[in-house]
Amino acid sequence: MLYFRRSPFLRFVILPLTLLALLSACHKWVPLEPPVARAIAETESGTIRITLADSSRRVLTEPRVSGDSLVAIEQETVDVTLALRDVLVVEEKQANTLSTIGLVVGSVLLVYAVFAVYCAATSECDFGGD
Repeated sequence: MLYFRRSPFLRFVILPLTLLALLSACHKWVPLEPPVARAIAETESGTIRITLADSSRRVLTEPRVSGDSLVAIEQETVDVTLALRDVLVVEEKQANTLSTIGLVVGSVLLVYAVFAVYCAATSECDFGGD
């Protein structure tokens, strides 16, 4: 802990970069344009979320269309086959850049605020001044 207090590089460079790496995975589900068969064929991520006629949602990987059916893998091991007519919405997971930036900036500001309060309360932070 003593090294952390003495190292501005660790406090002001390494910690924020670590937070950035941990928080850079914000995603959102984006609906794909119908028809369902074309939407499934155009997915880029290999993972889709579908909404069925009974309003249930399922996350599927490696989707493909075979005749009038959707064939995919659910929960990494279960092969499923669903009728395309039962699929109402096809969504694909995409990066949500604005949320990621907001979360990273907010987290870094929070860390700096906590550090500033700690320094003010303890008077233990020396920034190399006289």
